[in-house]
Amino acid sequence: MTKTFTQIIKIAGLSAAMMMGASTATLAQSAPHGIAAVVNDDIITTHDLRQRILFMLATTGAARDEQTLNRLQQQALRNLVDEHLQMQESQKYEQQISDAEVNQSVGLLLGRNGLDPNEVVGRLAQAGVSIETLRDQIRSEIAWQRIVNGLYGSRIRISDAQIDETLTRLTANADKPSFRVAEIYIEATPEIGGMEGAEQGAQAMITQIEEGAPFPLLAQQFSSAPSAAKGGDVGWVRDGELRPELDKVIKEMVEGNVSKPIQVPGGYYVIALIEKKVSEADTLYKLKQVSITDRSFEDAKNELVKLRDTLTSCDTLPEDIKALDGVDQADMGELKASELNEQLIDILANTDVGTISAPIERPDGAASIMVCSREATGSDIPTRDDIENRLMDQQLAQASRRALRDIRRKATVVVR
Repeated sequence: MTKTFTQIIKIAGLSAAMMMGASTATLAQSAPHGIAAVVNDDIITTHDLRQRILFMLATTGAARDEQTLNRLQQQALRNLVDEHLQMQESQKYEQQISDAEVNQSVGLLLGRNGLDPNEVVGRLAQAGVSIETLRDQIRSEIAWQRIVNGLYGSRIRISDAQIDETLTRLTANADKPSFRVAEIYIEATPEIGGMEGAEQGAQAMITQIEEGAPFPLLAQQFSSAPSAAKGGDVGWVRDGELRPELDKVIKEMVEGNVSKPIQVPGGYYVIALIEKKVSEADTLYKLKQVSITDRSFEDAKNELVKLRDTLTSCDTLPEDIKALDGVDQADMGELKASELNEQLIDILANTDVGTISAPIERPDGAASIMVCSREATGSDIPTRDDIENRLMDQQLAQASRRALRDIRRKATVVVR
């Protein structure tokens, strides 16, 4: 049976009692305000750790068995260590994060689940959980994002070539469906047991979702992806915008479903398909064909490859091939991407305007397609600014992960 968020919150009172039982002795043995860890000169108290674990239990509906609680304890401690490191960096730059900013971000996170923040705060308080543990997490995320943007935002340059390449790919797929997805990424760190531990963690996320845990709150607490700050929400994507392993699964998913664990280098993903829509956009091509016949495919293919630097314009194509023995050209007219097969769409997606494609085998030789023009029609195609912003976000996310790993390596962390 699916539990509502309210039901999960009510269970938190029971979990607090269970945490003092025999199955969770390791948590109960700590004094109320003992030291759980020291991060450089900062102390994480056992009270801080228990509050975070209780919050995770209350908001995710995780099982109350010893194995799950031990996993939550490890994740909670790792999160708290990272948050202290992030706030220490923030203090170096004398940042000030206002309560209003934190409150707004908390409200947005809870709002993604259709929850009233005041009601959630009250129910958490009844379960002995302070909303401050979430506010502290949000505060560190805001501070860290500012640091990353400040340090790397001005250094990252998105070239016109990168935008053109992305726009070409998206335009070629303009007639394909769009998907609004959310993600949880479990990184295969040594602390959780590498790839095996990451797979178990991803499966645990799926189990909790099936039992009614809100996906955004699980992503907020457990995901290592940059989207965790937004509850795992990636937004609208098309085929080719995400990793190939994810694209393949998303295309086969039913709206409203959650994937099985998806293995990628370095960890596992869990994907939720929030919404799917049929594209109202299409791509209009003007094409010409360049063919070489009465030769073997290999000979014709090699000749066409050599002609790539010679044939560079549809306007001059008829004149350019006049002196070429056995080379013909034909006007293919205007064609919509929706009228083409998948093989040809893939070929055109990798062919720039004014160039000829990779050779295509035919019974009497080989042919290439020259793209004279490519125009997206409809309102679903992102602008160049949209593409630049998304590429910038991806680059900043990579910089963020590298920077945090460097800070972890340099830090002195003692776990009691």
